[in-house]
Amino acid sequence: MENIVFDFGGVIINLDVSRTINEFERLGIVNVLNSTGHNYTNSIFYDFEIGKVSEIEFIKKLKSLSTLSPSCKDIRQAWNAMILDIIPKENIDFLLRLGKTHRIFLLSNSNSIHQDKFITEVNEKNNLSFNHLFERAYYSHEIGLRKPNKEIYNFLIQKNKLNTDETLFVDDSIDNVKIAEEVGMKGYHYSGGSLEEILANNGITF
Repeated sequence: MENIVFDFGGVIINLDVSRTINEFERLGIVNVLNSTGHNYTNSIFYDFEIGKVSEIEFIKKLKSLSTLSPSCKDIRQAWNAMILDIIPKENIDFLLRLGKTHRIFLLSNSNSIHQDKFITEVNEKNNLSFNHLFERAYYSHEIGLRKPNKEIYNFLIQKNKLNTDETLFVDDSIDNVKIAEEVGMKGYHYSGGSLEEILANNGITF
């Protein structure tokens, strides 16, 4: 494996979506997730992830869904509540070392509010540029595609001329991993643990 593609939330950074759901409920925004607890009930969340709607439109829509009168600041803070920490130091060190021996990429379903928070805080805390830890970092809201849409995987492969047989894809969503495998990459469903140990178990040492 010469190339490693990482998901961001739930792999490199720790997330807890329930914290955001609880904060939304406190602001009078309810029934955000469907009965499975894995999908949003309103398309605005997915539209925001692919840049189809702006940050202002996203916040305005959430305000309209509330039974109260939350401020824009309230909405932002509730939306960012799912971000538990700004990347464990061991993951920063791991990526710095890995990037010296392998081509590494980030492929993330993200949005401008989350990105503004973690990019700024990671860079300030570690005195580095987070995106420069990767050969390329791709965010769904910037390229207009999101996982598990097969197009985003093909975009990554073609843009960087990747040999899929030499590419490992690491994601905490089994649906995302399945599509990566369909396009020819080796998939790994991340459920916790040391990223370095996981790569070693997949024959990747550095």
